[in-house]
Amino acid sequence: MKKLVLTTVFTAALTGMVFAQGNISWSGPTAAAFTAQTNGATYSAFFGGGSTGSGTTAAATGTAALGYYFELVDTSVYQAAKPTSFSALATWTDTGLYATNSVSNAGRFAVFNPNVATTVSWSPGTTNSIMMVGWSANLGSTYAAAIANLQNSTYLNNLSAAAFFGVSNVGFITTLSTATSPGAAVFGTAGTAQGTPINSLNTQLYLVPVSTPEPGTMALAALGGASLLLFRRRK
Repeated sequence: MKKLVLTTVFTAALTGMVFAQGNISWSGPTAAAFTAQTNGATYSAFFGGGSTGSGTTAAATGTAALGYYFELVDTSVYQAAKPTSFSALATWTDTGLYATNSVSNAGRFAVFNPNVATTVSWSPGTTNSIMMVGWSANLGSTYAAAIANLQNSTYLNNLSAAAFFGVSNVGFITTLSTATSPGAAVFGTAGTAQGTPINSLNTQLYLVPVSTPEPGTMALAALGGASLLLFRRRK
């Protein structure tokens, strides 16, 4: 009898968890709704730079497979401000929905697991702000790894190529029931009954600064090397 009760309770709890999820339409956006490019002239806003449209050198992200990654994040704050610091970004939650750059069109990306109706952790009828985060693959293949490496100066100093990081414009949507298809639109050029989807053309993935030795440090190193050579010659 006890086993039956426990089984019933577990089943009810599991059912409640399933129905507690809302769904969204996680599919590749049109070029009119979302594209991304790198900006090699300005540091990311998360490092004190990166205002929209700034910089003189910008190019669409490449088409080589897995050169860039993107992740959908959300927050329960209605119409939240676009974060410009890691502390502000920490208030956003990783949905687990990700994408990579397209292998056919520069600046485009392809989503992974593009189900018609993809479930997310917030309940149906809940309105959350949404945003795409993008970064170059040398920062890591997952969102958690990229954030950790961006805050690791040793890791950044050891990179053999430039790294890029940025965020899209912010949208907000109200999730639909899991029984509703295809779900609330994540990307789009106009508002819908579910809110305002992400509409972010040429989302900038800005340059990540890497520390370099100061001129004084370089001079001291050179002086030390010269002194060592002189000492060896005297011996």
